[in-house]
Amino acid sequence: MTLKYELTNSDFLEYQLYASSKSESHKKKHRNNRILGPILFLPYGLYLTNRDENYIGIIVFGITAILWFIFYPKYSKRRYKNHFRKHVEENYKNRINKPVKIDFNENSINAKDFISDTKLNGTEIKELIETKEHFFIKLTTDLSLIVPKHSIENQTEFKKRVTELGAEYIDELNWKW
Repeated sequence: MTLKYELTNSDFLEYQLYASSKSESHKKKHRNNRILGPILFLPYGLYLTNRDENYIGIIVFGITAILWFIFYPKYSKRRYKNHFRKHVEENYKNRINKPVKIDFNENSINAKDFISDTKLNGTEIKELIETKEHFFIKLTTDLSLIVPKHSIENQTEFKKRVTELGAEYIDELNWKW
């Protein structure tokens, strides 16, 4: 089985977003930032309430803390997406719209792009992750091959070939940023 395709900005962006959504350090940072805002707002509101001897400070900063907690996930997703979009444009600009060729053999994968020719043994393949638009072939080094679904004629055969090489299949069809 041979695949030939070109990767676009959106392919690299989706991989970056997917990897970020699965990263424990990014999850922890997101959770801490969501909680830290209200923790900072509430004591300041209490301080203003005690200082001015009225409840305006705690009401204003209490509402701000609640709004922060509710709307921070949407703000954070937009901010991360813009960050990764700029990252892809800056760091992958020489790989956009360049031909990629992947050959599947009995016990290896040969991947070739405009700068490298790589042979991957089946033991180096860790996971086959399927999202709505892509397959990500994750290696034991935690690098991944990005394969857009539109470039695969027979997706069932593709999944069978990669899993026969030892990859664990992971269904992420419901994943979305």
